Amino acid sequence: MSNISLSLFKDTELLSLLLVMAAAAVLIILLFRFVPIQWKNDQKNEMPDQHLFLHSAINPVYTRTDWLAITLIAVLYGIVSFWQLGSSVFPSTTWQPTKEKQSIILELTEGTHFDAVYAIYGEGDNNHNLTDYQLGFHNMEISGSNDKTAWTNITALNDGSIYQYMINNGDWDYKYIRIVSINPNDTLTEIGFKAIGEDRLLKVKVDSDEAPESQYPAYLIIDEQDRIAMNPTYMNESYFDEIYHPRNAYEIVSGQYMYASVHPLLGTSLIALSIKMFGMNPLAWRIPGVIFGIMLVPLFYAVLKLLFSNRKWAIFGTVLFVTDFMHLTTSRIATLEPFSVFWILLMFYFMIRYFKTSIFDTPLKEQLKLLLWCGITMGLGIATKWTACYSAVGLAILLFTKLIAEYLELRKAKKTSLEPLSEEPEQLTIQENDRAEYKRMSSCWKQSFLKTIGFCFLFFILIPIVIYCLAYIPCRVWRSDWSIANVWKQVEYMYRYHVNLQATHPYQSSWYQWILDIRPIWYYGRASADGLYHSIACFSNPLICWAGFFAVPYTFWCAIKKRDSAAWIISIGYLTAFLPWVSLVKRCVFAYHFYPSSIFMIFSIVYAARAIMIKHPKKIFLIYFFAIACAVLFLMFLPATAGFGTENSYIKFLEWLPSWYFG
Repeated sequence: MSNISLSLFKDTELLSLLLVMAAAAVLIILLFRFVPIQWKNDQKNEMPDQHLFLHSAINPVYTRTDWLAITLIAVLYGIVSFWQLGSSVFPSTTWQPTKEKQSIILELTEGTHFDAVYAIYGEGDNNHNLTDYQLGFHNMEISGSNDKTAWTNITALNDGSIYQYMINNGDWDYKYIRIVSINPNDTLTEIGFKAIGEDRLLKVKVDSDEAPESQYPAYLIIDEQDRIAMNPTYMNESYFDEIYHPRNAYEIVSGQYMYASVHPLLGTSLIALSIKMFGMNPLAWRIPGVIFGIMLVPLFYAVLKLLFSNRKWAIFGTVLFVTDFMHLTTSRIATLEPFSVFWILLMFYFMIRYFKTSIFDTPLKEQLKLLLWCGITMGLGIATKWTACYSAVGLAILLFTKLIAEYLELRKAKKTSLEPLSEEPEQLTIQENDRAEYKRMSSCWKQSFLKTIGFCFLFFILIPIVIYCLAYIPCRVWRSDWSIANVWKQVEYMYRYHVNLQATHPYQSSWYQWILDIRPIWYYGRASADGLYHSIACFSNPLICWAGFFAVPYTFWCAIKKRDSAAWIISIGYLTAFLPWVSLVKRCVFAYHFYPSSIFMIFSIVYAARAIMIKHPKKIFLIYFFAIACAVLFLMFLPATAGFGTENSYIKFLEWLPSWYFG
C-alpha cells in the first residue's frame, strides 16, 4: 500500500489515509441517517425588531445537519492528526554517574563487528544532583578493546539534544566497549551497536561497573535494546521545542526539580498527565496537543455560528481551519500552542456570547455567568502561555464597546423621552410608552452597570491570578516549596528572559513575513534507511494566508465604516493577537507565533466571502472551489507538514518560494 501511495501521490501514507477517512465518512453519514435521535428543527436566527434599545441576539440553533458537519469535519481531521503521530516504544531508564571519570565496560556476547553506535539520553535525577541539572553528553569517551588492556578510541558523545538519537557510523570490531563519563552531570539512557551490514543490534551485557550499588547502575544503558529505533524518524525522537516541554512534563511526573521553564506550566502539566498515563514516549507527549487540536474544530464552528448565524458559513470557515497547515503541524508537536489557542478561542466564545446580549433584556445573572466563564478560560490561557495576555486586551475592548453602546442607547432613549408630548392620541400613547421604557432602561442600567464592572475585577483579575498561581502547585520549579512569592519570582525570571533574549535561529521570521507566508520554520528533516525523506515545517496554507492578506483589511474597513459588529469582533481579535509582535516583541520569533492571529484571519476570510456572495449569489461555486483547493493543498503538503515519507525530489517540488526550505 505504501509503495502504491508513493507512486501515485508521492506520499507513503496518503492512500491508506484517504481510504480510512472515506470509510469513517460513510460510517458517520449512515449513523446520522439511521440512528433515531430527536433533533431540533431548523430555525432562522433573526434579530427582533429594534425599538428604543439594543436587543440580545438569539442563540444559534444546532440541527442534525450542524452536528453531522461538526462530526464529519472533526473526525476526518482527527484521523489525519493521529496518523503516524509517534511511537509508543521509547527508551526511558537512564544511567547517571556518581563521580567524575566513572567508567563502565560492556561485553558484546554474540558478534563483535559493528558499523554504527546508537546513543540517546534523557534526563537523570535532578533531586539526586543538588548542584546542577543531571543531563546530557559531555565528551563521554567510547573506546574498544579485545583484551581489556589496549583500548582504541571509537567516538566521543558530546552535546546532542535530549530524546534525540546520536548515531556515529564507522567500522569497528571489538569485544569490549568502555564508556568513561568525564562529567558527573552526564546521562545515558541507552546505547546500542549495530551489526555490520545488518539492521539489528549486537547483544551486549555489562562486564564491569564501578558503582554497581548505585541507584542508577550500568545495566540501565542496555536494558531497553528492543526500544532503540534502528531507523529513527520524528516518530521515534523529539524535534524542535520537544527538547523542552516533554522534559518539563517528565519532571512534573517524577516530582523532580525542574529545568527553569520560560513559560507557564499548565499546558506542560497536561502533557505530564498523558506521560503519567501512557509512559514516556513520543506518542504520549503528543497526544494532548492533538486532542486539543481536535476540540478546536467544534469550538471554531461554534464561534462562526455566533458571528454569522449561518450553517453554510460555519462549515466553510471550519473547513478552512482544518486545512490550514499551521493548525495540523502545531497540534502534532508537543508544545503549548494547541492549549493556548484553544483557551484564547474559548474565552472569545464566551465574550462574543456576552457581547450579543443586552443589559436591557437579559438578566444580569446570565450575563455574569458568561463573564465568569470568560474570566476562567482567560486565566487558563494565561497559565498556559503569556500570549493569551495579548488576546485578553481584546476581551476588555469588546466588553467596554458593549457597555458604551448600551450607554449611548440609553442616552438615545432619554432624548426621545424628553420630546414634548403630542396632542394626537395615538402619538401620545407611543410617547408615554417610550417614557415608561426609558425609566425601565434607566433602572436596568443603574442596577447592572456598576455590578458588572465590580464583578469584572473578580472575574478578569483575581480569578486568573488564582488560576495562574495554583497551576504551579504540582511543579517543582524551586528547590523550596511552592509559594506565591516563588511564583512571582518565576514571573520576573520569565519576563527578563524574554525581554533580554538575544538568540538567533536560521528559520526565524518577522511579522510581515507571516502575513504573506514567506518564511516557514523548519522543524525536522531526516532520511530513513529506505531512502525516503521525512520533513516537518510549520507555516500557513498559502491559499488561506494570501486570501487573508486581502480579507483582513476589508474586515477592518467594514468594522470602522459600516460599524458591523461581526467585523469589529474579528478585527479586535486579530489586532490584539498580532500587533504585540509588531510593536512590543523584539526577540527572535517564528512563523508559529502567527497561530493565534491566523484563527481570526480565517474569520475575516469568511466575512469577506459572505459579503461577496451577498452581492454575487450566483458565484457561490467560487466558495466551493476555494475550499476544495485548500483541502487539496492540505493533502499535497502532508509530506512537508506532517513528516510522512516521500521522495526528496517531491520535497524540493513543494518549496514554491525561494525562502521555503523543507530539507
